Amino acid sequence: MEIKKLETLPEKIIIPLRQHRGVVCEPLVKKGDRVLIGQKIGESEEYYSSAVHSSVCGEVLSIEEYPHPDGNKAMSIIIKPEDSNDTVVFSPYENIRSGQLADFIKESGIVEHYGMPTHTVLRPKGKNIDTVLINATSSEWIGGTFKTPKEYASQVIDALKLLMKAADAKKGAIVLRTDDKDSIAAFEGIEVDNKRLKVAPLVGSRKMGYYLNEQNSDIVVLSQERIFGKKILNFFTYNVTGRKVDIGCDPTDVGVAICGIKSAKALYDAVHEGRPFYDTVVSIEGVSDRMEYLLVKIGTPFKDVIDHYGFTGEIGKIIANGVRTGVAQYTDQVPVTKGTTRISLQRPEEVLTDDSIECIHCARCVDVCPVELIPSRLAVMADQGRFDECRQIHIENCIECGDCAAVCPSKIHILQLIRYAKDAIEMAYEDLPAKESSNLKLGCACGGE
Repeated sequence: MEIKKLETLPEKIIIPLRQHRGVVCEPLVKKGDRVLIGQKIGESEEYYSSAVHSSVCGEVLSIEEYPHPDGNKAMSIIIKPEDSNDTVVFSPYENIRSGQLADFIKESGIVEHYGMPTHTVLRPKGKNIDTVLINATSSEWIGGTFKTPKEYASQVIDALKLLMKAADAKKGAIVLRTDDKDSIAAFEGIEVDNKRLKVAPLVGSRKMGYYLNEQNSDIVVLSQERIFGKKILNFFTYNVTGRKVDIGCDPTDVGVAICGIKSAKALYDAVHEGRPFYDTVVSIEGVSDRMEYLLVKIGTPFKDVIDHYGFTGEIGKIIANGVRTGVAQYTDQVPVTKGTTRISLQRPEEVLTDDSIECIHCARCVDVCPVELIPSRLAVMADQGRFDECRQIHIENCIECGDCAAVCPSKIHILQLIRYAKDAIEMAYEDLPAKESSNLKLGCACGGE
């Protein structure tokens, strides 16, 4: 798979000070300052935060609220790029101790594509992590160039060891996609701690623990079908480890930290090259069968990525992070962030404008639901504001894959309604005292915080 590099400098780079869940960073620069590539320009002393760095050399034009790919606005640092490769000094960090790694990850600005700062996933307050998983089912999200497939596999193994060291975890796994033949060939027979590993398929009741014992190793490489969805972590945890995560909890409550292939590669680069997280690979698709993968500087406006893609016709819709589950953009000036994985384009005639009709009870949504919910019933109750009843039939187990809406012949906006109900339930948990929560039972049964 070829990854191209977006070489053309945009007129401006927009670096949001909020590229993760948690505390928004404070700017470390001001208007008129000249910044270098890799320079830290935003940070917060709060634990649930992660630093941001400049991806270009240039002058700070302003610090202001600017459109963000999540559909809102965020305080951002606007930089006018210079045609210069001046960088801060990048120095490898050798022999870094376990206790230092979490702070190092925070300082390097490494976050998960699903929004959490990576150091908070590895060292959640009040919880102990014993297992680290790298979700490598989207290997196309990896940045950088690899001379050989074995080099790719070797770097990911090294990254897993670093993640395990940061979490003080004893066991780890890399999870590939069963149809990713190139990745499977790269990892097949790889040597880890003087042991040759075989890529093991997750089939039936054979979970990670089975293969740890079979291969007599603390690290294994597994394969499974790719899971789509914005909320796959709990489902992914059970599918790989067999550990059940209760509603309202996350994998860290059962001792599991899940990191993406992007953050794993970013940590490898930070340790071995001293380079913080300031560029990322995004895929761009639409208006043809052609999909491109681009290494893009964080802060690059979507428009510049689209122009490089070569599309010059009228655009009906721009969607960030997938047609089914992504967010439609109201401007092409939103910047690429650390959480941007895909930009999808639609022509005006491709934009769905069908009106939804009443449910015909065909149960197609039930057939395709990977977590065995009843999406049509959830959509009706969400539309009526019956959020407590939604929770009773386990709405929070929805991984937001969008399969239900895709197959619905009535064109009901099932996924949007489910998200609406989940947001309402989450706000009820955060804002309402127990005595006012009607039949919502507060708290988590996993034993975590």
